Amino acid sequence: MDLTAPTPCGMPASARRRFAPVLATLLLAGLAACASSRPPALAPQAMAVAAPVPASPPPPRAPALVATGPELSGTASWYRPGRGLHRTCTGESFNGEGMTAASHTIPVGTRVRVALADDTAHSIVVRVNDCMPRGSRLLDLSRGAAEELGLVDLGVAEVSVTPVMLVDNR
Repeated sequence: MDLTAPTPCGMPASARRRFAPVLATLLLAGLAACASSRPPALAPQAMAVAAPVPASPPPPRAPALVATGPELSGTASWYRPGRGLHRTCTGESFNGEGMTAASHTIPVGTRVRVALADDTAHSIVVRVNDCMPRGSRLLDLSRGAAEELGLVDLGVAEVSVTPVMLVDNR
């Protein structure tokens, strides 16, 4: 048998013998790399771990009231219109139980935070929807607002008033 004669694959047998150790080494190195890249087998109890539950999204932030003007100090009282249907200067019907107020210095449509001068921890927000004649009072509150503030029994009290605006901070 002639060892130098070409084989059907086109490479002499002597060249195949020379490359055989190199090919074997490359093949073993490839198999070792494949074997080391496999993840280790998990124990049966480790496979029973539940999938993590996704956290619920945080609740949306609530709108906040932001001061839009200087704080005013003065006196406030509460008012109740006489008999019959009473219309405010904006044209809406007066609601005695609503959170509304009348003022001659604060523009109609403005929302204001009102607090008693001696109790600034407790405050209410009212909407100015009526005008009143010029006088010594800063605000006339509806009965509902006066009850919420604790002004009904007092009649007239010193208050601090701050214009506010509702801001959506989402």
